[in-house]
Amino acid sequence: MRSSKAVAAAFVVLGLCTALAVCDRSGKDGGDGAFEMYVSPNTIVPGAPCTWVTIHTDVAYRSVDLKSVSVDVDGNPVDVAHMFADSQGNIVVKLAFDDVVEAAGAGAATVSLTLVVNGTEMVASDTVTVKN
Repeated sequence: MRSSKAVAAAFVVLGLCTALAVCDRSGKDGGDGAFEMYVSPNTIVPGAPCTWVTIHTDVAYRSVDLKSVSVDVDGNPVDVAHMFADSQGNIVVKLAFDDVVEAAGAGAATVSLTLVVNGTEMVASDTVTVKN
């Protein structure tokens, strides 16, 4: 009886670990460039009831010169509304949804994030779908 409970418990733990690994940004490529970045939502629908577009990175917040942070969408500068560290200590950048809609072209838009990290400028980008 004890061994069957231990085996069942092991399967539960294994299942939880597998689920966490699969759910951790599964299916996302991390964009292109010097660091990984993920844009959310990854589909922009003008007129949707959204407030923010959020950029998640794998760059430590404390290593970034916050005055250096800039974002452009299809080459058009977009004001950064907020920056903060996520639960893993990485920088998160928030943009006003309407600003992104205004800067984005139809079909797809490239969102680029520039940071200075420990004195080195780094750039990464990700492509989002834009539906009309």
